[in-house]
Amino acid sequence: MRARADALMAALAAVLLLPAGLVSQGDTSARLQGFAISSVNGRPLKGVMIAVPAARRFAVTDSTGAFSMTGLPGGLQMIRVSYLDHETDEYPFNLESGRTVKIEVLLDADAYDLAPLVVEVQHPDRWRDLGGFFARKDWYQGYARFWTREEIGKIQPPSISALLVAEHIVTRCIEGCRPTRFSRGRLCFVPVSVDGMPFRDEDYDRISIRDVAGIEVYRRISPYGLSYGLQIAPAFSSVWQPDAFACGSVLIWTR
Repeated sequence: MRARADALMAALAAVLLLPAGLVSQGDTSARLQGFAISSVNGRPLKGVMIAVPAARRFAVTDSTGAFSMTGLPGGLQMIRVSYLDHETDEYPFNLESGRTVKIEVLLDADAYDLAPLVVEVQHPDRWRDLGGFFARKDWYQGYARFWTREEIGKIQPPSISALLVAEHIVTRCIEGCRPTRFSRGRLCFVPVSVDGMPFRDEDYDRISIRDVAGIEVYRRISPYGLSYGLQIAPAFSSVWQPDAFACGSVLIWTR
């Protein structure tokens, strides 16, 4: 009996001495992690509280805007965001046992009611909202021009078309009015989408510049699946270059 007890104690000691990573492999609880960033300029926000009220769990973002929670119950859980004495509504997310759900919280730190965008992280090319704008800003910097709300506010253009002139995109009225640029010596039109949907090019200037949250301008071929403006491209004529992909695209995101 003594030998059996000694063997049991030795086995227990061995388990306790296992590296933490090995012990955690049997953890079947759900996990939640992500980042909080400013919807104005994309910079990380420190001190944002992310809570799962039903589980009585919360985490606070660090200086990089990151947070992480483990040991959460699976199923549909409501997530609440708090920052600088402001608290938001609750947002539903489906948590799965043994899986990590990654989310991103975008909020305007100066807004009275915060009104954050709380979304699950996706691949940048499939992420069609302001979260995707900032994700692609990291991925495609140098390949495209990304105008944040902070940058737009500094130069205060009177309209979107006035801003696009800086990208050599000019609205010309030849067989219909279209935003255009020259590519390889030929005139071609630049398709426009607003909040991930095709938009009539001649209408985008009706959007107040104050309501613009971000603009991404692709100079050549834009990321796959993002050029919805091509769906309403004008019919080929002797005026317009048929290969619109070579002219890039404009993606506008509103508040």
